[in-house]
Amino acid sequence: MKTILIVGGSGFIGTNLSEYFCERDFKVINFSRSPSQISHPNLINICGDCKNTTILNEIFTDYKIDMVVHSLTSFTAMDKLGSSQEVLATNLSAFIDLISVMKTHAVKKLIYISSGGSIYGVADAPIKETHDISPVSFYGWMKESCEHYLEFASRLDPEFKFLILRPANVYGKYQKIERIIGVALRNAIIGQSMDIYGNTSTCKDYIHIDDFCEVVDKLMHCQNWNEIYNVGSGIGTSIEDILKYAQIIAKNKIEINYHERKSGDVPYNILDINKLKKAINKSSFISVEAGMHDMYKYVLSVTDKEKT
Repeated sequence: MKTILIVGGSGFIGTNLSEYFCERDFKVINFSRSPSQISHPNLINICGDCKNTTILNEIFTDYKIDMVVHSLTSFTAMDKLGSSQEVLATNLSAFIDLISVMKTHAVKKLIYISSGGSIYGVADAPIKETHDISPVSFYGWMKESCEHYLEFASRLDPEFKFLILRPANVYGKYQKIERIIGVALRNAIIGQSMDIYGNTSTCKDYIHIDDFCEVVDKLMHCQNWNEIYNVGSGIGTSIEDILKYAQIIAKNKIEINYHERKSGDVPYNILDINKLKKAINKSSFISVEAGMHDMYKYVLSVTDKEKT
C-alpha cells in the first residue's frame, strides 16, 4: 500500500483527495491544523502547524511517504491582508521547508495545487499553460512564487520531481458555502437575495471535485513529471447561468443585489486544457448543471444543520 502525505488535507480539496485515495487502497496522512471531516481505516490525521519542521520530520521518519500533495492555502484572492509576515510564513516559507524535509528523507515527488484562476491575471481568450504569468492579487503572486521555487528545487536536485496543477474554480461536497455555486444553491434553498460583485456576465471555468480528483490520480501515474497542467473543464459558465441552474434545481427564485467588482477578481477566466486531455486521455467532464445537481444534496444538508 502506497502512502500519500496531503499537506492541508482537512481543507475542501484535501478532504476530497483523502477520501478518493483512501477508497482506492492508498494510505493517506492528513497533516493540517484540524482532523479531516471524513473517517476511513486508511486515513491518519496528524494535527499541527505546517511551519513546525519538527513534526514534519517525525512524519517522514515514522512513515514511508511515497508522494506529497500540497493543497494548503491559508487565504484567498478576495481576502484583505493585514500584515504579510504570517501569510508568507504559512504559504511560502513553510512550503520551502517542506521541500527541504522531503529531500532529507529522500522523498522525491510532490504535487502542488496552484491556481488557474488567479495566476494568469486578465485574459480574453482560453488560457494556455504558456500564457504570461501576471497575477492581479497577492494570492496569485504567492502561488507564482511557490511554482518558481519548485523549478529551482528541481534544478538543484534533478531527482526531485514535481507536478504543478493550476485548477479552475473547483466545486463540490465539503466546500465551505462561500463561493458562487454553493452560495447560489444555498440562497435559492432558503429564499435569500444574492450579492453579485460585478455583473452576471462574468464567465469562468468550473470543474467538479470528482473530475479534479480523477485528474490528480491519472497525472500521478503518468511518466511525465516536472510539468504544469491547467485543470478545468475548458468551458466557460457565466454567473447568469449558475443563478439560473440554482433556481431551477431548488425550485425557488433569487433576488440579486449588485455591487462593485472586488479588487483581485477577474471577469473572464477559461482554461485551455488540451495539454491535460492529451496527457490523461480524458475528454469529457461533468457539466456545471449536472455538478450543481450533485452538490445540491450537500448544500441542503449544510443548510439543514444551520437551521438547527
